[in-house]
Amino acid sequence: MAISRLSFGSTSLTATSHWVKWRISDFIVLIVSIVINVPVYYQHPFQRQFYIDDLTISHPYTKHERVSNGMLLIYSLVVPTVSIITVWALLADKRHRWHLLYISLLGLYLSWSLNVLFTNYIKNWIGRLRPDFLARCEPREGLPKDTLLNAADVCTTQNVERLLEGFRTTPSGHSSESFSGLGYLYLWLCGQLITDHPQTGLWRKIVAFLPLLGAMLIALSRTQDYRHHFLDVILGSAIGCSFAHYIYRRYFPAVDNPLPFKPLLDDSDVNELDSTTHQPLQGSEMAPLSS
Repeated sequence: MAISRLSFGSTSLTATSHWVKWRISDFIVLIVSIVINVPVYYQHPFQRQFYIDDLTISHPYTKHERVSNGMLLIYSLVVPTVSIITVWALLADKRHRWHLLYISLLGLYLSWSLNVLFTNYIKNWIGRLRPDFLARCEPREGLPKDTLLNAADVCTTQNVERLLEGFRTTPSGHSSESFSGLGYLYLWLCGQLITDHPQTGLWRKIVAFLPLLGAMLIALSRTQDYRHHFLDVILGSAIGCSFAHYIYRRYFPAVDNPLPFKPLLDDSDVNELDSTTHQPLQGSEMAPLSS
């Protein structure tokens, strides 16, 4: 007898089970990704060679960033959590508000944490130099031009942590994090406000777009602070958007769906899977199991 690819033979993994409804396996993935993020973040990056006369890495070091790491966390994670998703979900139908709140926040945190893990991992492997690298390096005098140099040989700075950060420019973490959090919020608001329904006003789409505008401004601020090249920002933004879209569509239907505000496994939409075909029973109005 063939084993179901959906449940791997487990009779408890039906569409109505708490394990599936509350996405327990995804919650475990979230916890694991948060734990793994710590050693990945502190891993030493690949240290590429450089030219002392390279103008693209000769910008000054900005001490006071327009959007600090702390502010980035607030903008991309705390604001969507506290100010918008939680408040909105608690005003929803009391029969579904806790499930809506849980699924919405699980998607937000997964989008953000998986994006951070991926971004930090490839940052360390790419090892490209930031626009302000030479200011971080503080190279000694009299170095030859048009000659490839190693940081360990020529940098005089005592701030090793700041120097290593100089090798982590691609992709932009601020850009990817802001778009993974605020980009997810944009899609979530589009669904909750039914922005793509022909009978709704354009103002709804404009309101939903505001988080996306905020993410754009955060990303562009990184070029103003000379922390990133434009390519870093573009790549980071694309990565963040990709995670936001993929995770959102795991939990919610497309924003142009007739019911875009309902989680895919809402109680009112779920039926048992047919034990033979492993497809939703005929006659149900359930949303698809996967996007």
